Amino acid sequence: MARVLEGIRVIDFTNNVAGPCCTAMLADMGAEVIKIERPVAGDDSRGNVPRLEGKSLNFNWYNRGKKSVELFLKDPEAVELILKMIADADVVVESYKPGQMKKYGLDYEAACKVNPKIIYCSISACGQTGAYAWRPGFDVIAQGMSGFMDMQGDPDGDPVKSGVTVGDYVGAFNAYGAIMTALYYRQNSGEGQFIDISLLDGLVSIMTPIEGAATLDLKPTRAGRHHNTLAPYGIYRSDKGESVIIAAFSAGQWSKLCSAIGRPDLLEDERFASIGLRAKNIKDLEAILQGWLSSFDTIEQATDILDKAGVACCKIKSVNEVAHDQALWDRGSLTEIELPPSFTEHRTYKARGPWIQYSKTPMEMRRAPDLGEHNYELLGKYGWSKEKVDEREAQWSSSFKKQ
Repeated sequence: MARVLEGIRVIDFTNNVAGPCCTAMLADMGAEVIKIERPVAGDDSRGNVPRLEGKSLNFNWYNRGKKSVELFLKDPEAVELILKMIADADVVVESYKPGQMKKYGLDYEAACKVNPKIIYCSISACGQTGAYAWRPGFDVIAQGMSGFMDMQGDPDGDPVKSGVTVGDYVGAFNAYGAIMTALYYRQNSGEGQFIDISLLDGLVSIMTPIEGAATLDLKPTRAGRHHNTLAPYGIYRSDKGESVIIAAFSAGQWSKLCSAIGRPDLLEDERFASIGLRAKNIKDLEAILQGWLSSFDTIEQATDILDKAGVACCKIKSVNEVAHDQALWDRGSLTEIELPPSFTEHRTYKARGPWIQYSKTPMEMRRAPDLGEHNYELLGKYGWSKEKVDEREAQWSSSFKKQ
């Protein structure tokens, strides 16, 4: 069976997380993704931890299913060759600082000259236009600038960054969706286009409190373990140090919760007569629920009772617990992926699996490439002999080692 994006060629100039995750999704769906990496070091994420056999596991996940070639973008002959690649491609994705690709002669305008139907996606911290475009940035910058970070942490404490690079992943998913939309548009119109993806824009787009702040001049901020306006809708701890999430703010859920904990009297308590009142009196409610949780030896005993009563809840799991959750393995949310040939002691690694379940066109997570693994295959296709590839690689490697 042909895969959805079979026949689509992508030239990938991305580094770190957002761009590589986007192009990996395209590869999962069958696109040929050619990753252009700098000589010697390659993508920055090749140096990331954790490592297996001295090599980054994260890089392997971010760049699954791709082909890798080493090219020095400051070399005019390399740029000339890349433009030939772009002439044969459908999509270009880059994540350099705005303006950098123009310095290399590889910006959208240059790409259009050799391929007017190209879809060209730039991913950056703050976008290609506007007062913030010049800012070099990473996920954590976008978290801070978007208001997202101000919503994380305790009300009386400092803002806290997300434990994962949420801006990168939102940016990756937005870029993937935008590229797929542009491919559909080109199929109908014959026209390519430029796509400007900003990590900052992506995080602003998920900030629910923005409308109230912009329209009503409200000043929402972090609420810590609980929600500002919904209750119970948050984190409750037992005296054993374990935590559970309880989301029973609706009338039906609230009634089930009161019954499950043996406190039907709370339904008549004026402090908790509405969602708003429960949120206002959250400290009192927290004391009641945490006292109930503390009456059990383990948090699972409490969640079993809540589950049977139909109360929305869960134990807060550690990352290690999630990684070994058999239900996720059975569903395919976790999987094993092949490793590149340079790994000698291991053939696969355990990783995050497909998070979109298609009934007819499933995602296929294939192995990542070794650095420059496809130099001869791809550079040879565009006229470079094996000898020239070796000569150029030696020259570039020498230059990088002196830096």
